[in-house]
Amino acid sequence: MITMTILFSFSLFVGLLSQASGWWSLGFDYSSPDHNIQLSPPNQVKALTQRQVRISKRYPELIPYIAAGARKSILECQHQFRARRWNCSAHSPENVFGKILKVACRETSFTYAITSAGVSHSIARACSEGKLSACSCDRRYRGVSKEGWQWGGCSDNIHFADNFSRRFVDAREKARDFRAQINMHNNEAGRAAVRQNMILECKCHGLSEACTVKTCWKRLPDFRHIGDVLKTKFDNASMVEFQQNNNRNDKRKSPAIFVPVKAFLRRPTIHDLVYYEESPNFCRRSPDTGSLGTTGRECNSTSLGTDGCDLMCCERGYTTSVQERIENCLCKFFWCCEVKCEKCKTKRIVNSCL
Repeated sequence: MITMTILFSFSLFVGLLSQASGWWSLGFDYSSPDHNIQLSPPNQVKALTQRQVRISKRYPELIPYIAAGARKSILECQHQFRARRWNCSAHSPENVFGKILKVACRETSFTYAITSAGVSHSIARACSEGKLSACSCDRRYRGVSKEGWQWGGCSDNIHFADNFSRRFVDAREKARDFRAQINMHNNEAGRAAVRQNMILECKCHGLSEACTVKTCWKRLPDFRHIGDVLKTKFDNASMVEFQQNNNRNDKRKSPAIFVPVKAFLRRPTIHDLVYYEESPNFCRRSPDTGSLGTTGRECNSTSLGTDGCDLMCCERGYTTSVQERIENCLCKFFWCCEVKCEKCKTKRIVNSCL
């Protein structure tokens, strides 16, 4: 078990944060929780709500893993949108995703889902690895399954992680606000993506691999897989409008109901991403929406997809240049233990949007 020194704080992560940036700022310059860290009082972190501050004081050891979850979520978002006009640019610790978050569009729905998923994924793994005193392996899986195999091993504790993520991440939202309902729905869709994609792993026991006894456990999928799943949900996200829920006998917590803007479409489930505003035009830089535009972005002149020059450059055209770089090549291994390489000059054609 890795010991962490936690002195109530967040200064290593954030310094001065603005309310607009949200808790995501915890992960902006953060890479790994597996070392001694020092944190300053959470009530000094302006990006956290009072409820999040209280949770942080109660579970200080979990904060590095929230930060790690935020960090890998930002990186995964950038990977998934690397070939699109909006490429999930991380602006600064004070304003992580930029002004796009002010628009309840499908890009914003993805950021909420992936960051919520990142927290669940990070904490669930930390639980099963014995890095937290608040949780351990998921003990709900016990006994014999219907298929006859025995639950065993150490399942990643997605149950604890989801509950904590729900308390911490959703703490910023006011339940009766339309936008808050959208945000919380997408947060839950992110957690559901992790939960629904847990992997069953098994190990056989017995003489000569006869598998007389088989023990199984559940582990987390790679976070890249979660990113792929949520990216597909982004492509199929539902544009919705709100209808007030006036049925007093309805036990649902939501005071309103999501209804698709297009009547012939099905109502979104908890697993779907939802939004209610059209996406801004990401072709040009805009201080109002935070769009950086696509000028200077690299594109593929032979592709008809989103990375193609026609789409990426918004039909403005592009320039072509040749870049030279020196790389290691013709590497050989010499006993023992050295690898020697030659230096080779390579050329690459680069297309850049005007």
